[in-house]
Amino acid sequence: MDLDSWKPADIARRLATVAACLIGVTAFLALWLGVPTHFVLGLLGGGVIGFISFLLVHPVIRAFYR
Repeated sequence: MDLDSWKPADIARRLATVAACLIGVTAFLALWLGVPTHFVLGLLGGGVIGFISFLLVHPVIRAFYR
């Protein structure tokens, strides 16, 4: 795979996906282990927080790489 052929939008999408996954997993662990919530509620909260963080981080990274 030639990494130099990626467009700035591709790089921003991939980095935003990685960041959103990290934030979502951290939120899931915090909700499940730190706060006494049920496992399924922790999964749901981590997924929602990860999705919202993707929507917020992607435009910022995309503006950075343009």
